[in-house]
Amino acid sequence: MKVKTLLISSATLTVVGYLFYTYGLRDDAKRKIEELAQASKKAYSTISKLVEEHQGVVIEDTSSLPNVQATKLQWETLGY
Repeated sequence: MKVKTLLISSATLTVVGYLFYTYGLRDDAKRKIEELAQASKKAYSTISKLVEEHQGVVIEDTSSLPNVQATKLQWETLGY
């Protein structure tokens, strides 16, 4: 029963959205929506490319840095 309600609600919302876009908006508003969609698509594409480039990147061990060693020593003196 819940799935049927969800499907009917989704279909109704889709039809109402389409009708509002087609008949309820002026051309400049439609243009702004299309620009927003293109900007979102470009941003997603850029983020996706960056993630793909950084997959498999190995981060070097930083435990030999002086500040890391000092912090570890401070924690050890506190009993941790």
